[in-house]
Amino acid sequence: MFAAFLLASLAPRVQAQTIQWYVEVLTDPITKAPVLEARILTRKGYRFHFQKRDDNSLWAEFRMPRHIEKNISRKRLPTYWIDGRDPVNLESLKELEVGFKPTLYDITEKGVHFIIWGALKRGIVPPPLRDFMLGDTLHVRYWTETGEMEQADIPLKRANEAIAQMLNVTPLNRAPEVAEQRRSETFETVARHYLDFCDELRFVGSDKDFDVCRDRFVTCSEAPDQSEESFRECLNKSE
Repeated sequence: MFAAFLLASLAPRVQAQTIQWYVEVLTDPITKAPVLEARILTRKGYRFHFQKRDDNSLWAEFRMPRHIEKNISRKRLPTYWIDGRDPVNLESLKELEVGFKPTLYDITEKGVHFIIWGALKRGIVPPPLRDFMLGDTLHVRYWTETGEMEQADIPLKRANEAIAQMLNVTPLNRAPEVAEQRRSETFETVARHYLDFCDELRFVGSDKDFDVCRDRFVTCSEAPDQSEESFRECLNKSE
């Protein structure tokens, strides 16, 4: 059964890994039991994985491209968000830790592993995964060991099907009206994300960078007849 599944899911692997999510069958090194992992490798070399561990917890992994010589920061964890939803700051995991050795995350040279859900139940989709399954784009803002802030944009095409296959559940239904509503961001959402970006400059830039960022926000937000689209274009306009 798993041999047939392996052929069906991995046959287009070379093509699929560059453009969409897919499911891979791995082997547990101790029990030798097959393990399903939903993952994507983008054209730019960013990787994002989901995997269920032996204790039934669900973990995610974000990895930088291998060809980049920079390493990910060990001092600050990434922040991620899906479409226009509120950002999830992984730094909050540190506040939940007990003891000196982290148990909720693990940082490697090129990436970070972090817990998504504590205990999976059969047939249930954990709330954090619903956004991944119904969203369009995953955005990950991370920092390098030299203090540079960078961002990866990862498509969620077929994530719904891949994650459902991994969890052995039915893919979630996206109502047409909901799908249309999520394609457009509100003015407030664009503003909130840009202000979050300005605040991040306090950690990686200078006070001048922060002031310039805030000044641009004020100029763009006070322009008459501004829509969310023209507001976004104004904020992204290069000097």
